[in-house]
Amino acid sequence: MAKEKKLKLSRKEWFWYSLCLFLAFVGLVFAVIGIIGTHLPVKASDNWVTVSEKAWLSNWSHMGYRQWGIALLCGGLALFALLLTFFSRESDRDNERALRRAQRLAAMNQVNKPAEEAPVEAKPEA
Repeated sequence: MAKEKKLKLSRKEWFWYSLCLFLAFVGLVFAVIGIIGTHLPVKASDNWVTVSEKAWLSNWSHMGYRQWGIALLCGGLALFALLLTFFSRESDRDNERALRRAQRLAAMNQVNKPAEEAPVEAKPEA
């Protein structure tokens, strides 16, 4: 049974992955709030979602909770995929660099090793 290699993430990777997933989560929450707000069975004046949407979102962005949710969700997931590709390439580069170094050291050890002479057998004289 082979030992499983543990995945080590740098602080930079943890930060970016957390940020992307946070954006995606906020987007999902906004989208759900927007859907709930459009289907809430109360009067328009009592609907807290549409009231808050008109109070602070629609004034400056002309988009509602649902649109912001979709934008944040797509943006967070796209950024996550982009960063995952970037960090995996960086990891592959580091692994290849370590492999080349190991090969170079092995080759240097082969050259620096004194050649072992084969034992000479004495031939019986006839």
